[in-house]
Amino acid sequence: MERLPSDIRGVLGSLVEDLRAREEISGIGLFGSRSRGDAVPGSDVDLLVVDRSDFDYEYVQRAQVDNLFLDLNHMPEKWIREGVPPEIDQKLYEAQVLYDRSGTLERGKDLISNIYLKPERVEIRTGNYLVEADTYLSRGLSAYNKDDFQSAKVNGLIGLDAIMKILVEVSRLPISNSHFVRAVESSTKRVGVGRLYSEYVHIAGWSEVSRQRCESMLDSVLAMWKVASVFVEDNSQKVETLHVRVMKDLRYYGKDSFMRGLAARASSLINDGLFGEAAHYVFRTSVSMLENCLWLVSALEGTRLDYTALLQHLRESKALPNEIYQRAVEALGIKEVSGREAEESLSRTREIILGVRKKRKELIVSLLS
Repeated sequence: MERLPSDIRGVLGSLVEDLRAREEISGIGLFGSRSRGDAVPGSDVDLLVVDRSDFDYEYVQRAQVDNLFLDLNHMPEKWIREGVPPEIDQKLYEAQVLYDRSGTLERGKDLISNIYLKPERVEIRTGNYLVEADTYLSRGLSAYNKDDFQSAKVNGLIGLDAIMKILVEVSRLPISNSHFVRAVESSTKRVGVGRLYSEYVHIAGWSEVSRQRCESMLDSVLAMWKVASVFVEDNSQKVETLHVRVMKDLRYYGKDSFMRGLAARASSLINDGLFGEAAHYVFRTSVSMLENCLWLVSALEGTRLDYTALLQHLRESKALPNEIYQRAVEALGIKEVSGREAEESLSRTREIILGVRKKRKELIVSLLS
């Protein structure tokens, strides 16, 4: 906390006091860029909120105090008490404990601090990324076979991100949505496969992004959000019938403070000349927003959400304003994707996944043992 500016410390102090008065809250920790010390103008404040309520998922609440944006990342206390899932390792590892009613958060942090960089734990986390990469590649191939080349490209790029996370992990770098492209560049150099970075940004298109293109993508996602937030609000009764995690995610993305925070963070990256990073940040955030919006669309239409054909669903939906699709393809940089482009992207992504799969255990042993 001492490294934080005094105004942020003041906001956090008041917020922690408010949260600790709630019986169900047993712990609060600061994680992310503010904890690591690499925050920049526009960075959010990320809080880990350990909750004793009976649920089995993570969800995020958005708060704003003056011009400071805060994300309250709720997770069940039983996850820390009964066996920490690897998906929350980094959050616990980075956490500065601000409040701990019974010592559970501190014990969880100590546990993860002791095993975080152990080869066995890294193998578990990177194994999960490998499964994620395979899953999205499979979705991309399925979309391609349906002639939905836009969805094929999107799924392929998410799968490519997943395999790059393995290199970031073995290089002992944090995974962050707004530092990801730079982390990939650093990690590929560290493990001696610098050419993969060039391929990664080429396949994704991040190497060709200009300031003007970034600003256009940001304008598109802002316009998309405005229409989507009205759509969600107009169907608020149906939102209440969705799975509670989807409902909470829709509320999170629907907040005006969320979009203002996104715009501030993306603008900061653009102003720093990090155009590829800004484009990646807008891309990944847009996909997450759209997936949650499509859960609502599927409920309204009485259909099952097909992750392999997200863009086709957006385009063909009768329940959703067509402007959302039009703005989405602009925000994602996929307005025009040919079958050849999608095929080449998926083919090279598959080769990269196979290559990293073969080297994964060797890299873990050589870099972390």
